[in-house]
Amino acid sequence: MNRVAVLGLLVASACNGEGPGIRTLVPGFAVAPESLDFGDVGVPLAASQELYITNTGAADLEVSLGFGDALGVFSMDSESDLVLSPSEEHTVTVTFAPDTFRDYDTALRFDTNDEDHPVETVRVQGTGADLPLPDITILPAPTVELVDVPLDQEELLYFEVANDGGLPLVISDVRLEGDPTFALVTDLTDAVVAPGDRTALIATYTPTHEKGDLADVFLTSNDPDEPETQVRLVGNGGGDLFERPVAVIDCPANVLLTGPEVIELDGSDSYDPGGFDPIFYKWSVVGRPDASDVDIPLDPDNTAQIDLYVDVGGTWEVQLVVFNALFTQSEPVTCQFGAIPEDDVHIELSWSTALADLDLHLIRGGGVFFDEPDDCNYCNTNPEWGDSGPIDNPRLDIDDRGGFGPENINIEEPVNGTYDVKVHYWKENGDKAVTATVRVWLQGKEVWVGQKVLLHDQVWDVGTVSMPQGTFSALATPVYDAPRRGCF
Repeated sequence: MNRVAVLGLLVASACNGEGPGIRTLVPGFAVAPESLDFGDVGVPLAASQELYITNTGAADLEVSLGFGDALGVFSMDSESDLVLSPSEEHTVTVTFAPDTFRDYDTALRFDTNDEDHPVETVRVQGTGADLPLPDITILPAPTVELVDVPLDQEELLYFEVANDGGLPLVISDVRLEGDPTFALVTDLTDAVVAPGDRTALIATYTPTHEKGDLADVFLTSNDPDEPETQVRLVGNGGGDLFERPVAVIDCPANVLLTGPEVIELDGSDSYDPGGFDPIFYKWSVVGRPDASDVDIPLDPDNTAQIDLYVDVGGTWEVQLVVFNALFTQSEPVTCQFGAIPEDDVHIELSWSTALADLDLHLIRGGGVFFDEPDDCNYCNTNPEWGDSGPIDNPRLDIDDRGGFGPENINIEEPVNGTYDVKVHYWKENGDKAVTATVRVWLQGKEVWVGQKVLLHDQVWDVGTVSMPQGTFSALATPVYDAPRRGCF
């Protein structure tokens, strides 16, 4: 940029009552250039330009300067209040660092003691643009570990430096810090990685003691948002200085189910002792009751809190592994809890094939298969059985119409009496013989589990629930062809 310097001496004559010919010395304000236009600047890069303030007068110039609205992206390196002696010049460096893709327009204001120029402004503008940039990525991860390396034996370890950006990545410096048991084989100093390309850095590890070793490789590059990249080298456990991130789950002892529930599990207390934030999360279900729908995923599985769909009673086990900013992995931690049906009666059906449709029936004592209102099933899901409203009426909470189940029928507080449990192989859908499994929970306890092989349209008389005794009596009668196929 050409510097415009406005120099001169402003001398004013004035009669101030002391007599003719008295001359008054005054300051003079000049600024150049009259505006700053940064044009397109790639996010998240920054660009700088210079302004020049000159005192063109014969007395001290006082200037206060600042942005009326810097929009969060414009800044200057100057103090906001200046005093310039005659002919003195002051340079102000203005920096534009856009944080998104848009136009920015503001003004730098100058308040002065120059009576002819008490207030002046310089327009400052620029555009945050989506321009090609270099982007460094370490593959497969910024932590490389070797384990069980014998003493005094040399092993190779390596990682790749990839450029995921649109401009060449220039690596200006590579240095290794840490235990001398690590050594660099390749030196990537002054290496240039083309867009979409990658190059390997190879090191050796030769342990000389049993406690483990730790070192870090630092790569300086022209990646604008990651000018220095750290890669951690861990040998034989890393030694006393190496600390893994720690996974923590706020784990319930038990969960009460009033039907299928979505419960939240919280891992936000997980942390990294070395301060390599942020923390990344990986959840998985490692144990669930056999009757659970195995196709129901965690939602999501990569955040501090996840929603777990708990569809059946029994023991559940969820595992969390966390990673720090260097992608060092924690030891896995598990959360095991019991899912306990809150209803006094909870009958659960699952089966062994992916296509068949089996149906669960709960019939109050003396009722008939598929009879309304005595048979609670897929076509009579919430019949009126008691005098106390919803709490003593059965509910078919899940009707699975193809594959594995589960289905369940529940009564919060059943009236005294008996309730017959039946299973009907309603539709084949290409499956043949199916193994049905029924679990009976009474007053929060699993009291019975049984299985039966069924063919299409057969009925299994499972057994009878007796209340208020809270007992279940299984039946050993043979399966039989269904006398009816619907509530009609």
